[in-house]
Amino acid sequence: MSGHLVFRERINRPLVADTWPEFLECIRTARSDLGDPSSVWYRGMSRADYKLLPSLHRASNGLKKEQDMFNEYERSAARLTTKRSNDWELLFDMQHYGIPTRLLDWTDVLGVAIAFALYDTRDDGLDSSIHVLHPKKLNSKSGPSEIRRSVNDPAFDYKQIYWHGRPFNAVYPIAIDGPLQNDRMVAQQGAFTLHGSNVDYFDTDGYDCLRKIVMKPGTKAGAREFLEHSNLNAYSIYPDIVGMARHIVRKHIG
Repeated sequence: MSGHLVFRERINRPLVADTWPEFLECIRTARSDLGDPSSVWYRGMSRADYKLLPSLHRASNGLKKEQDMFNEYERSAARLTTKRSNDWELLFDMQHYGIPTRLLDWTDVLGVAIAFALYDTRDDGLDSSIHVLHPKKLNSKSGPSEIRRSVNDPAFDYKQIYWHGRPFNAVYPIAIDGPLQNDRMVAQQGAFTLHGSNVDYFDTDGYDCLRKIVMKPGTKAGAREFLEHSNLNAYSIYPDIVGMARHIVRKHIG
């Protein structure tokens, strides 16, 4: 077997951490495998068996309903929210309010990703996961060489590309920076991958720009201690009334 195939087989296997020190070593290994880039993005998931799919791809017939949901949100939200200047800002609002989109959330703050991996479940007996992404390498494979800035880029039109396939059909995920247009995005230092039609990219061709770390139950006591010392809780990550309520429940009930 060639060296390239050996590397691909190894990097396709997730790293597994049984303790908190092992988890930190896995983070170092993941970054090394990706070439020690100056910037990586993280995504935390409460269950290790969840796939890296945006909500639109997980929804039944989501792609067929995308335009209807967008148009209805644009029409209905006009009287309820701040006026948005372009389609991208509307799309980020939809993501923020829980409407299925092509966007998958990431962060460049490891602690935020760990919080997401732990806060969505009370069952510490489950395996959770942290995914480590090299966004520039992803884009070098998908098309643009840099992280794409969606807003105020006339050559990157959401509806034309993702609805009408002009000037190209969107197939692979693209790493984009969104505007920090609400308090949650600021607190979470949010970034996004914007997904095209290939739903299995991160399981197939995207292997060399991504590493997955499985957090076994033995990592979680140390992870929660780290979050406590870092003051990373539901309220600091969701700085609104919903986050405050979640934090109060966690603090007093567990």
